[in-house]
This record gives sequence, C-alpha cells and structure tokens, in this order.
Amino acid sequence: MAILELHDIHKAFRTGFLGVRTPVLKGLDLSVEAGEVYGFLGHNGAGKSTTMKVILGLLRPDAGRVEVFGKAGADRATRARIGYLGEEVGLYPHNTAEEALGLIGELFSMPGTKVRARASELIEMVGLRDKRRVKIKHYSKGMRQRLGIATALMNDPDLLLLDEPYSGLDPIGRKELRELLVALKQQGKSILMSSHIVPDVEAVCDRVGILSGGKLARVMDLNEVYAGESGEVEVTLAGVDHSRLQAADYGGTEVFAKDNLMIVRCKGDRKLQNLIADVYSSQGHVVEVKPLRTRLEDVFVDTMKAMRDAEPQPESKEGEPAMTRR
Repeated sequence: MAILELHDIHKAFRTGFLGVRTPVLKGLDLSVEAGEVYGFLGHNGAGKSTTMKVILGLLRPDAGRVEVFGKAGADRATRARIGYLGEEVGLYPHNTAEEALGLIGELFSMPGTKVRARASELIEMVGLRDKRRVKIKHYSKGMRQRLGIATALMNDPDLLLLDEPYSGLDPIGRKELRELLVALKQQGKSILMSSHIVPDVEAVCDRVGILSGGKLARVMDLNEVYAGESGEVEVTLAGVDHSRLQAADYGGTEVFAKDNLMIVRCKGDRKLQNLIADVYSSQGHVVEVKPLRTRLEDVFVDTMKAMRDAEPQPESKEGEPAMTRR
C-alpha cells in the first residue's frame, strides 16, 4: 500500500534579472510504500529538497498531484503525522535541546508530561544526554544535526522526510543514525530519505529512485541490484608468497606486493572465493576486502552519464554544436 504518491509533478522557479522561469521538476512520479525506507538519490541541485517541500505543501506545484495517506495534498491533519528534517536545521541558538523539543511539542499540542517524556527519550536516542542543558549556539554542526533529527521525531510520525540527514555527522554519528533508521523501519515507519552520497542510501534503503533531469530516471529494488556477480574489490592479504600467488590466476591485477603483504584487485564472487580459499590453504590470511565501487554507485554514475548525454547540446550561431565550456 502506497503511503505517499506524486503524480506528474512540475515545478519551476523564476531566476535572474528578467525572472526567466527555470524548471526544476519536469513530470516527477514517485511512490513510497508503507513501512519502507525509500532512498531519493540525485546530484546537488537535482530537485530533492524542492520535492520534499512540495510533499509538505510548503511549495505549490505548477502541475501534478500529491497524495499522502490516501488524501490529496498535505493538510494540517496530514502534516501532524509527518516528521521533517530539512537540509538546513533551523534552531533557536539560545535554547537548550530540552527547550527546542519542548517548543516542537507545543506546536503539536502535546500534553506537558508527554512532551517532557518524549524529549528525554529522544535526547537519549540521538546521543545528546550530556548536552541536554547546553545552549544550541555552543553545539557543533553534527550535534545540531542530531537535535534536528530528534525534532523530526518529536510527534512520533508515520512518515519521515529526511533531507540529507547524514550532513555534518561524524563516523560514530553516521553509524548511530543508520541503526536508528533501521529501528524506525522495524517499528513500521515509512521514510523518504534524500542524499547525493550513495553509501548513505544503500546502507538502509529498500528501494532507490535516481532523480535526474527533473524526473525519476530509474527506480530500483536494492535486493535486485545486489543480485548476481559482485563488482570489483580490493583484497589485502598477509602471510602470502607473492611470487607464487599470481593475481592473474584469479582474473585480477596486482596493486602492491612487498615481503609477505599483497594487495589484489579482482571481480566476481567465484574468483574472490577461490582467491580467499587459496590464501588460507597456504597459511596466509585476509586483512581486508574493500569494494572499489558498489553496484548502486555503478548504476548511479551510468544513469547520470546517460541523462547528460541525452540532453540536447546548445548550438553556435553557425548551427554547429557549441564547444563545451571547461
């Protein structure tokens, strides 16, 4: 069952001195199922933030239809069931985390006792317990992002819209956010998460839509993306005799070899399995297996290239294609 649907959404903005209308969304169709985490992937400026504002009713589309929870548009009752984290976290600098969440609770008309209990729960959840009474102006960017995530969850939403949620988070914060998103999914929450960083999306999402040219260029089920042969990986080996272990025997290339340390690149699950088996049979061991690029990254890059190549090239006055500006 679809909890969110966008049908043929168009949106343009007036830009420049003459106010020329520049289209951003050009017939966007999108559907998020109940209980799924949907990754909204696209380059900076592709229209991801615009799409989320259209869903919330903060921007009115020039054409098209938005349905949330089976209703047209996002009225007040609908927005009460949505949590939203914008690309820029807007928080009063002189408030503490408790005060910021208390204000959000009041906006949702939550009882005082419930506000305090929910705020305390969320502060603990996003790792700000030791900073709960520190003014936000003293927070780092990552700490403000954590608090922003807490504000988006204050109303215990059924649908969560996250615009670049990993922005500013350190490695520990990113790991904790991934775990939080997985936990929310297990609770039955529906999540639409935008990003231009592929690993952020593939770590938690069920489906991914690639936004390019103002519309979805491709929609993929990640289970299907990762079925089949693996991409190229870099394998670091120790305790091996690199004069006897030849990378070419596994369809790979030797990147580095010195003493008993060796780094090999190869592609394909079967070749990788054979390499690892031979390493352990010769009393060596595998230090690391690192994907050079995930399959989703391959698909994303290929899709961007295809869309770029399909765009009409500007012509010079003589009718010849204009030179590409470097």
